[in-house]
Amino acid sequence: MSVDNDVVIVGAGPVGLTSALLLQKMGHRVRVYERHAQQYAQPRAVFLTHQAIRMFRALGVLDRMMETQAVQDLHGRVSDVGTFVDAEGRTLSEQQLNSSHSKSGTAGAFAIYQPGVEEVLEETCQERGVQVHRSTEVRDIVDLGRYMEISIAKLGNDKATPTSTNTVTAFFVVGCDGAKSIVRGSSKMGWFEYEAASSRWLVVDIIPTVPGAMSQWKDNSAPKQILDPKRPRSSVPSQLTRRRFEFMVLPNESTEIAMTDEFVWEMVGLFDCRSDTAAIERRTVYSICGGWAESFAKGRVALAGDAAHLAPQFLGQGLNSGLRDAKSMAWRLDFALRHPENNWSRMMSDYSTEQLGITKQFVIAAKAIEHLIAVSDPEEAEKRDAMFRGGLQLPRPNLERVGTAGMHLGEVDTAYPPSCEPGTLFIQDKIEKDGKIGFFDNVVGDGWVLIANETIDLAAAMTIPTREAFSKLLGGHLVNFSAEGGYGDVSGRYREWFSDSNVVAVLVRPDYYIYGTANTQRDIEAVVRRAIDYIS
Repeated sequence: MSVDNDVVIVGAGPVGLTSALLLQKMGHRVRVYERHAQQYAQPRAVFLTHQAIRMFRALGVLDRMMETQAVQDLHGRVSDVGTFVDAEGRTLSEQQLNSSHSKSGTAGAFAIYQPGVEEVLEETCQERGVQVHRSTEVRDIVDLGRYMEISIAKLGNDKATPTSTNTVTAFFVVGCDGAKSIVRGSSKMGWFEYEAASSRWLVVDIIPTVPGAMSQWKDNSAPKQILDPKRPRSSVPSQLTRRRFEFMVLPNESTEIAMTDEFVWEMVGLFDCRSDTAAIERRTVYSICGGWAESFAKGRVALAGDAAHLAPQFLGQGLNSGLRDAKSMAWRLDFALRHPENNWSRMMSDYSTEQLGITKQFVIAAKAIEHLIAVSDPEEAEKRDAMFRGGLQLPRPNLERVGTAGMHLGEVDTAYPPSCEPGTLFIQDKIEKDGKIGFFDNVVGDGWVLIANETIDLAAAMTIPTREAFSKLLGGHLVNFSAEGGYGDVSGRYREWFSDSNVVAVLVRPDYYIYGTANTQRDIEAVVRRAIDYIS
């Protein structure tokens, strides 16, 4: 029996569409099903980390996002430092939120308009032959061993009544279908609730209606968390054309009251924002628990984004974590589709382990921050402020290192130089090859990369069987920054990295994380061989 698709993706949000483009670029037949007839036209996520920007550049969609202002670089326009202040405006804590130069060779964080990002992603899917079926609901999925059977229903104008039903098949199914994931439920993948929702927040997006109005609003260029027990609130400078505010809804206030025009304008008035110079683009009241799927992969099913994890908004990791999931998952599915006889199930298990490791860090940290922020009792607020003045530090999870144990050579309780610890994100910057200058990913291409900075013949450092497996099984690239190697280190950043790390070679995975390093030329064979043997 022929199978209709290599991968079916459920959910056409940014995580689902990005997953589709990653897999399509790798040469696979991908189809996306989405129950909603149209994209959601209002903002949600407001910033992306450099890791997402790196991924979008490699996919060839970043330029269009920047041209349409769906993505904007705010470094130099908005403060890189976020401030926590008390009710009187006195600084309690400062947190670094952005930087001029991240590991990805760009600023650390970018503002986004999510509807614009989704529009570019969906248009690109259509241009590249990825079918996105809207008004189509996935009702059930069944694992038939060699492939999956997916039951779908075409929805009518009432968005509920099916006009037709059908089944399609795929080798793998990816659930990017949100917190109430049908894929997760059909696959009986359990959910662990770390902590129930403990506060409600009114989130408001405002657009100016008069030129120059935004410049008159308080804290226009400064991310700020105001720890006022009378009204805990957040100022979230986002794009140049809109502004995000967040206000805690107090225990004695109803959600219905908080959604009224009168209440919203009273709240944003705390920042000198008025109805005669601005309009409400979006308002919503929500409370978010902290939790995660007990596994992100089961057989031929994988989860990504909100289907896999939920956290309060205070670390801004909702969309960003979902995009990390997509990148980490896609290259493993590519391997499973190309080499079904190899140990792909182990790789998918590692996907779950690694991403769960990151997920648990940011969910726990976000809930801890929520408890510090969402305080409406004056006495408790004073105690908290005293703790800040006494040196209390906010939790800062390391979101540039995958969980252990996974597919990398990092060992628990083993000390590594910070720059080269296996399982950590590797750097990227501009390089040169044959007169072409560009970012590393775009010049070298996708896949595993073995990189050296000395005059080392990387191919000769491996035996013939290892070299052949590196090319055929891993789709590997060899990059040498020596004069004889053919690659130029334009920025000097790679030379600096090798000097600081005191290694001669590094093996980097397709999702930009370090698999392992070689201290000497003789170690190169062993490092590459271990990666090959792991999945053989």
